[in-house]
Amino acid sequence: MRYAVADTGSNTIRLGVYDYENGQLKQLCNTAVFANLAGFIHDGVLTPDGICAAEAAIKKHQETAAEFGCRLNVFATAAIRNAVNTEEICNEIKMRTGAAVDVLTGEEEALFSFAGAAEDFPCADGVMADVGGGSSEVIVFSNKQPISTLSVPWGSLKAYKAFVSGSLPTEDEICAIQEAIAKAFAAQPRFCGVVRQNLCIVGGGVRASTKLAKIFLNETALTVQAVNKMLKMITENPEHSKNVIDQTTPKRALTIAPAMAIYSAVGAQFASEQIFVSDKGIKEGYILKKLL
Repeated sequence: MRYAVADTGSNTIRLGVYDYENGQLKQLCNTAVFANLAGFIHDGVLTPDGICAAEAAIKKHQETAAEFGCRLNVFATAAIRNAVNTEEICNEIKMRTGAAVDVLTGEEEALFSFAGAAEDFPCADGVMADVGGGSSEVIVFSNKQPISTLSVPWGSLKAYKAFVSGSLPTEDEICAIQEAIAKAFAAQPRFCGVVRQNLCIVGGGVRASTKLAKIFLNETALTVQAVNKMLKMITENPEHSKNVIDQTTPKRALTIAPAMAIYSAVGAQFASEQIFVSDKGIKEGYILKKLL
């Protein structure tokens, strides 16, 4: 059976096309449109231009899905979920494209990300973080089973817009991002004292961070310590850091440092040391949990 899904996020609308055979998903296509929906949100409302940006991306992905002989399934996360006019957005997209938008709750987003990525994790116990543009989904797991979830209302793009005044954050701005994450956990007593050595991260930001670790630190494995070292380098030598980031991951030039600040804060919360990266995540989990 073949499936196509579009993950409508705050920054990108990403398409995945998969074949499901013998209990496994095989990816056939993975492409994204940088729609920047968060940039079209004013006073909590996604503007008409933002709806048009979503429409254009979904139509493009529908064409690609049709080339693979399947129908596009569309789901949305924080940008549309948290908008004041969520119902209007979904109705307009449905009318213009024919696609019904499945707006996920924060808990669904976390659980689907975990379901898609868990088989890649080399550890039975740990904490997973899926850092998006508008929110970060966190799951504590034991024996590869989720035991506690939290949708943190800060993603890399939202944190950039709220806390960063220039291209890269200053030391004080990084601390402000980390404090916002710590405050979100402090409001949830069930996370107090929970320790997980292994931090498993999904999303494009962590792959970009791994590339930067090779350049900045000559390290092939990403760790919480390596993330903290890179954040320190960014604040101490912002001009050089900006040049490296612009050349290495230009599409994430503004959001990569806030993403790393979030990784650092989650790592600090759970006293994590190791970071494991999964290329799978919410798109695979959505198929496994909602479409099969």
